[in-house]
Amino acid sequence: MIVAKENLLPLDSLTWHSIPSEAYGVVKDECYKVNKYELKLLKNPLTLSGENLVAIEYSMIVKVDGDIILALNLEKDDLRALSASFGCSLREIQEDYKTKSNYGPLHCVLYSHEEKEDMGQYTGEMDLMTLRIFFMDILLDTLDCFDEVEKLYKK
Repeated sequence: MIVAKENLLPLDSLTWHSIPSEAYGVVKDECYKVNKYELKLLKNPLTLSGENLVAIEYSMIVKVDGDIILALNLEKDDLRALSASFGCSLREIQEDYKTKSNYGPLHCVLYSHEEKEDMGQYTGEMDLMTLRIFFMDILLDTLDCFDEVEKLYKK
């Protein structure tokens, strides 16, 4: 997904239930500035909507003027929450997902104001350096931005 820079509207938690909240989980020393964009890496954040139908392991958000305009999550469906939400048994959902786990597989999902793009299952390493590079490559490519990355510090 490449987004039109002039159409970068804030993400709406009523549209996408999996938008991470930066109130919890910002990783210390993993905040960056690129041009007018502020990027923050989050670990195990809650969602803005309060509907935790997914478990977000890691996320990187992009902000402009204090508003989140992009979110890239490594998320997995919480099958227990889906079971309660849909009113069916956990076992049925586990059968649909072909798992005995309480979670679906870990997926990389990119959110913009208008689009949600599931980029497929994530099988890479989970260390901070690998994740930072992975997230930044996708997000800066999405923004078509090749400017210098400046490290910020968590406030």
